[in-house]
Amino acid sequence: MNNENKQPEETTKKTGFKINFHIVIIAAILLIAAFSVYRLNRWNQGTAIADDGVEVDPSQFDVEALDMIIPMDASRLEGHEDDGVTTILCLGNNPFTDDRGDQSLANMIARKTDSVVYDCAFPDSSAACKYAIYNPEYTKDHFNLFYVVESFRNNDLTAINSIAGDEADPRYQEAVDVMKTVDMNKVDIILIMYDSTDYNNGTPSDNPDSPYDVTAFTGGLRATLNNIKTTWPYIRVFVMSPTYAQYMDEDGNLHNGTTKDIGNGTLNHYVVKEAEATMSCGVSFIDNYYGTINEDNYQEYMRDHLHLNEKGREKVADRIADIINNRLGVVSSN
Repeated sequence: MNNENKQPEETTKKTGFKINFHIVIIAAILLIAAFSVYRLNRWNQGTAIADDGVEVDPSQFDVEALDMIIPMDASRLEGHEDDGVTTILCLGNNPFTDDRGDQSLANMIARKTDSVVYDCAFPDSSAACKYAIYNPEYTKDHFNLFYVVESFRNNDLTAINSIAGDEADPRYQEAVDVMKTVDMNKVDIILIMYDSTDYNNGTPSDNPDSPYDVTAFTGGLRATLNNIKTTWPYIRVFVMSPTYAQYMDEDGNLHNGTTKDIGNGTLNHYVVKEAEATMSCGVSFIDNYYGTINEDNYQEYMRDHLHLNEKGREKVADRIADIINNRLGVVSSN
């Protein structure tokens, strides 16, 4: 047999292993995934800051206040005679009513601004009404913001005077007696300040379907602000937010107002809604929640979870006095 074309047999065997590319790809994917998890974990942990003795100013982390100071449009002053005296009307609740003496918030503002100040606030009243239509079985609605302003607009204090006379707390009648002395033609500024009462009462912060619903916190505010601007266009209005406060539950336990939602949002949610409503009405807003008495300093300025002490009232008075003394502008819309 002719074996010339027959290939010679290999006398040695190849050594090594056969590469499976599927395994290589899977291994590469697992390696990349493991590395990514490691990097993400390190990123979440952050980088330790060396203690080199350099102090960091914590103010750089402060939340910016929501203040919005709107200048007076000169056209709104046309036909109004300025008597040369700054007259301020204060509306609201406990920040004004907790002390009606020499160290009251209203008297502090009067001294710091050299103004005539009328304190027509009612204790424990609110920006919202309890009922959308006045209910004679709940006469205290007369002390809430909307009805107090309506009494001034109608120049009729008969009902509110009668109801105040039935109250055991003399501060109600004292406020009405001051209302009787106010000449709205001479009022230059209205200050509105309510504490966290609306939040504490569980009042809805707003009604998206009815923005002027007076039973909602911002609805009562909007309706009142528009009535003020329509009736007395020459008056500057400043809405001052609540300060920081805590919520006390029915068992006497205290909860942080910044984090406690009792059904209609946290307290700072109410402040944000108040700012939005105020600015939508073209009225100035002063944020006391972040800009005056906050979660970091409240123990120095409050006598309990809700009420201001004398130092707290002075701090609020300093804040509004600075704005009245230095930031009242007039612009021409022409």
